[in-house]
Amino acid sequence: MNRAEHIAALRTAGDTPAGGERLQLPGWSDADWNKLLDCTRPRAFRTSEMVIQRGEADRALYFVVAGVLEVGITRVDGVSISPLAKIIAGSVIGEQSFFDGEPRSANVWADSDGELLRLEFDDFTRFSREHPALARDLLFALARVLSSRLRNTTFRVRR
Repeated sequence: MNRAEHIAALRTAGDTPAGGERLQLPGWSDADWNKLLDCTRPRAFRTSEMVIQRGEADRALYFVVAGVLEVGITRVDGVSISPLAKIIAGSVIGEQSFFDGEPRSANVWADSDGELLRLEFDDFTRFSREHPALARDLLFALARVLSSRLRNTTFRVRR
């Protein structure tokens, strides 16, 4: 994918029924997106590939620009993995460790081929110094995704 396709995948994220789980920055221009994407590195993934391993010490945030991922936890037997959620293009993964600096809390594997854009925490720090208003917008968009995921989890627990 090229830069214009990355921006299109992220920009249209809020226009879908799954909007709460997807990154929403409708007021951003192409120039704004380019400032953020200048801080990222693309990473392709293949079907069945483990993208994030539970327990890993990694503080990067990933923007999903193509493909479908599944989030799950390893069951008590240590062998089987229980799926919790599907993540589609336009959303993010790794946000919990990005914010708290703790090891990864779940496994994420690919349901299809696709592409991520990796944002290292140090690169976000630089981005926030250079573009504080855009960093604030991004943080609120990430908080909306976290809030939506927490609400969905609370709903599942109450059932």
